[in-house]
Amino acid sequence: MDQAKSRKVDKGSPFLRPPKLSREAFKALIEQRGWRMADVACRWSIRPEHLSRIAADEDRDLKWDDLVRSLPTLSAFERSCVTAARLSIIPPKPRRRKGQPIGEPVQSVDAEAAGAAVQPDPPFKWEHGDEEDEDEAFVPGVDGFRYRSYLSRGSELVVVQEIDGFAREHAILVVTATRVGVDPAGGAQEEYLCESATGDQRWIAPDQIDDWLVSNGKMRDLR
Repeated sequence: MDQAKSRKVDKGSPFLRPPKLSREAFKALIEQRGWRMADVACRWSIRPEHLSRIAADEDRDLKWDDLVRSLPTLSAFERSCVTAARLSIIPPKPRRRKGQPIGEPVQSVDAEAAGAAVQPDPPFKWEHGDEEDEDEAFVPGVDGFRYRSYLSRGSELVVVQEIDGFAREHAILVVTATRVGVDPAGGAQEEYLCESATGDQRWIAPDQIDDWLVSNGKMRDLR
């Protein structure tokens, strides 16, 4: 290969094989554009938990980095409008019992009982043609349980946005327990008791995971 052609190859290679975004940079770019993780997942026709796994995988396909870089920047008002539109497309299912205050913890139940209490409606059909299995659409009515298959006792979570008074950015939290709770709209959701390195604990809801945390795929033995 002559010197001129070699220079062209050296110049062009970074456009075809650029460095991958770190998990922190991937999620930070979404936040800088003014988006919530759940809204990005809706835009891309994938589940929020799948987007969380994509963000955590630094060996992800380059197309995801290109997609996140191409997100339009939203104002605070536009962000609220996008979230409202998502909730209109995929409305949460109210499941709060009469007389139960919002935010009141629900007694722990086993997986079968919880599954029976929150039966999914038929899957929402996106009008995007055939999708790969990993890119399944949301299922209305089980949005609050979107992390159930991916997070359990011992799961590690990386803080990608500082949680005021609890954890700094880049800190590692560990899920020590789960419970069934109630979201602000009255729907059922699974909540996660997360412990910091200092031993502080806080219950964290799925929407907060969307904004603050990303799984690193690691598990700790809590026996």
